[in-house]
Amino acid sequence: MAGQILGERYRVEKQLGYRAGRWTLLAKDLTTEQPVILKLIAVDEELHPDALRLFERELFTLRHLEHPSIPRYLGYFDIDLPRGKKALVLVESYVDGTSTDQYLQRGRKFSENEAKRIAAGVLDVLVYLHGQSPPILHRDIKPSSVMLTTLPGRRTQIYLVNFGSVKPMAPSYRYSTVLTLVGANGYIAPEQLGGRVLQKSDLYGLGMTLAALISGCTPDRLTYKADNVDVSGLGLSPPFSTWLQELTSKDPSDRPASASVALATLQAS
Repeated sequence: MAGQILGERYRVEKQLGYRAGRWTLLAKDLTTEQPVILKLIAVDEELHPDALRLFERELFTLRHLEHPSIPRYLGYFDIDLPRGKKALVLVESYVDGTSTDQYLQRGRKFSENEAKRIAAGVLDVLVYLHGQSPPILHRDIKPSSVMLTTLPGRRTQIYLVNFGSVKPMAPSYRYSTVLTLVGANGYIAPEQLGGRVLQKSDLYGLGMTLAALISGCTPDRLTYKADNVDVSGLGLSPPFSTWLQELTSKDPSDRPASASVALATLQAS
């Protein structure tokens, strides 16, 4: 696929990922000379309706979002495939960075101060998403969804990516029902597994991500107490330890009331 020109504008550089008829490609926009991400889904008889629905939802959602820490929607087109089939292609801005999951795989652990900066960056995005009308739920916060990139002056920019599972909340704004289970094991909030998703579900995903980054362990290797992850042994300051313990609570009522509240409490700790 490398070298192909798609949409008469995008030259494929390399494949970044593939899963069941869906490709993620790094390409070059021949008009702007800038790198972009192409998300391609093959539309055929093997395509599950849920996969198409999630793809279209990501396309529609990104088109209406504008935040410096979210990939930008750049365009959409379709292409012909062999044997009369078609594929839909979403074009997003390219984030030139490293996911925190890649750092974990290299054996890196993050300090409390680093974790706080990551938390603040992700929460700023969640405040924006949850502040939409209706609120937008990410539903898949995990280490591979958090990207770090170094800007001039060695300043680190945090990005929240992987918007393939986004979902607007139900009209009641209290919660959204879940017909298609999405998200990575260990980072999914219990209520999400039970068929409903809240704004607080995104806070749980963030909390479990931070616990993984600090400990260097995936959720299945963390220590649990009374069915909740035990952060007391991570060597954190008392205020941050309490805050993280609340974020990772299995009971949504024990988590911060909102992303805004979580961010304010974090900044005061």
